[in-house]
Amino acid sequence: MMEEKIFEAKSVDQAIEEACRVLGCLPEDLEIEILEHGSSGLFGIGAKKAKIKVRMKPEKLLSERANRAVMFLKELFLSGELKIEPQAQLEKDYVKINLEGEDAALFTANGGTALEALEFLTNKIVARRLGVGAKIVVDVNGFRENRERRLIKMAREAADKAKRTRKPISLPPMNAKERRIVHLALKDRRDVHTRSAGEGERRHVVVYPGPPRKK
Repeated sequence: MMEEKIFEAKSVDQAIEEACRVLGCLPEDLEIEILEHGSSGLFGIGAKKAKIKVRMKPEKLLSERANRAVMFLKELFLSGELKIEPQAQLEKDYVKINLEGEDAALFTANGGTALEALEFLTNKIVARRLGVGAKIVVDVNGFRENRERRLIKMAREAADKAKRTRKPISLPPMNAKERRIVHLALKDRRDVHTRSAGEGERRHVVVYPGPPRKK
């Protein structure tokens, strides 16, 4: 969230104009608190400046991040000659960008590894221009949500099998975010426990029967 800034001028209206000039926005984009109304004094003696405290409205900040992300992605896809159109949607506290077009499926191959990399790069580029702020989530037609549902189903089936066979069950290699989904899906179960194993791209989750051993 943007930090609050203080502006002073001869009048409140002039202070608001100065805030808009510096921040590059319109008055309706700002949350404004008047600290001092200011006064002209007697014959100019004892005059006090008006003072206001402002910050950008959350929806304006989200809109700026969305526009910057879409601009970056359009340039990226154009340079790569990819037929993909990014569409931004403002959520409560983050920006969601859906990729549409015949080449969008390229980013969902191999479990969405390329999609994760694209999202990471997009957030880095936007943060470099606008500072750290609300996260930007990049998706392809609900791929992330569907992938999460499949991972949770896979985790529960592995847990049932581990309980039934009394043997550990290894799941396929996953990235850190996907492993976390699996761990969270089974964290409340008392009949199994999970651990990550392997190195690098072969890092995966193993579901063990029974509760974890006490150290």
